[in-house]
Amino acid sequence: MLYDFGKVSGAVKQSEAQVLRQQAMVLKQLDAVALEAAQAVVQVHRYQTLLDIAKDQVQAVEKVMETAQLRASAGISTQSDPIQAESRVDSARANRLQVQTQLAQWRERLRTLLGGAVPQMIAPLPDQLARSIPMDIVPDDGLLPDVLVARAERQAATAQIDIARAQRYPTLSLDASANKAMAGTNANASERGGLNHSIALNLSSVLYQGGALDAQVRSAIAAEEAAGQRVETARLRAGDQTRSFREQIIGAQARLGALASRKRTIAIARDLYREQYKLGTRSILDLLNAEQEIYQAAAEEEAVQHDLWDQRIAYIGATGQTREVYGLNNQTIQGMDVRP
Repeated sequence: MLYDFGKVSGAVKQSEAQVLRQQAMVLKQLDAVALEAAQAVVQVHRYQTLLDIAKDQVQAVEKVMETAQLRASAGISTQSDPIQAESRVDSARANRLQVQTQLAQWRERLRTLLGGAVPQMIAPLPDQLARSIPMDIVPDDGLLPDVLVARAERQAATAQIDIARAQRYPTLSLDASANKAMAGTNANASERGGLNHSIALNLSSVLYQGGALDAQVRSAIAAEEAAGQRVETARLRAGDQTRSFREQIIGAQARLGALASRKRTIAIARDLYREQYKLGTRSILDLLNAEQEIYQAAAEEEAVQHDLWDQRIAYIGATGQTREVYGLNNQTIQGMDVRP
């Protein structure tokens, strides 16, 4: 083939774009697994912490029950007090079992994502890392797999346009042949068993396909426009998610201060109720409700703290920093070199 008006070069560009698309798809899956693994770590630590809080609640309510039993045995309070306290103890134990079950489920999920054993205890989450993450990151198009996939699709569509347009033009080729008579006289060479050589220029073209070539061009142009829209959509989605997660992070940080203050206030009220109950000026229900509020305040504070980590993880993913933050760049993963 001497010249084909870009048919072969277009096919090469299309194949190269498809390779880039598949590489971007691998990066997308890599980021997705890293995101799920990080979220699973947060969830394991969440329920690990909630389990400690639930154990503290069981112990606190058991102490209230012991106090109520002593007072009832001494005739200072009614027999209904230890019964009510025992009911709360059973409820606290049931809650502890539920948290243990959720912890076990998330540990198994993390085991699957890590492909190996999970440590018995997850270390406290690194606040230093959280403080090092800037909140004004602008998503880098070159790091976002969705954008890379859409760009590769647009390149493939552009190459398809070139191919479709080139089909309208002929292909010029050079043909060479050699013929030899196996028996008798070669008619072209006029000698017995002679060898004949020939060189020819061929010009081939599709004369008529009923409008198929024009339809292929229009289809390729539409595919390119659609891919271009997917690029812009991916960019807008990344920007929107980044701003949304940033606002959620700011809101969660503000709530943490209020929740810590609430927990301290309830703890003071609980201690006061405990003394008043011993003096007979406060009912058992007031003390049990105070213990319940202590647990709820502590659990809510931990929930917001871990929600904050979830939002930070999502923020890292939305800005395209996943591979950099988790140290995946310049690594070979399943035979593929991961580059920044």
